[in-house]
Amino acid sequence: MAEEIAFSLGIKPKEIRTYRFPYFLWLFLSFIPNLAVKSWFDPPQGKRLIVCFPKWTFNCPPITYFLKKIRCKHLILVISYKGWGKEHYEKIYKSLGLKRSEQVDLFFIKKKTWQKNLSEIIEVLRRKLDAS
Repeated sequence: MAEEIAFSLGIKPKEIRTYRFPYFLWLFLSFIPNLAVKSWFDPPQGKRLIVCFPKWTFNCPPITYFLKKIRCKHLILVISYKGWGKEHYEKIYKSLGLKRSEQVDLFFIKKKTWQKNLSEIIEVLRRKLDAS
């Protein structure tokens, strides 16, 4: 999904890397809100930042770490999910994003329909990027 968005917007995607823990450890960690697990990434350049990631249970620790370390003017979060817990995630990540940026927009895309909805999201992203 991130690669399609980047290609459509003519930008180069960058990866956020972290530890390779067993699935059950990541599952356990995802139940702890606001827990950050160290991740490695190239420092973002520019005032606007688009971050694409999957929704984990209640928290995505590598993304939480990333968001606690960066600063930007406009943060756009594109989150894929299976259909539950969106409101809780939206509240947590909007609040976290507003601590490090002036404006935060969130887009949730259901995993089973992401290809259908992605073109609509890309158009909205294009308009937001042109406006800011």
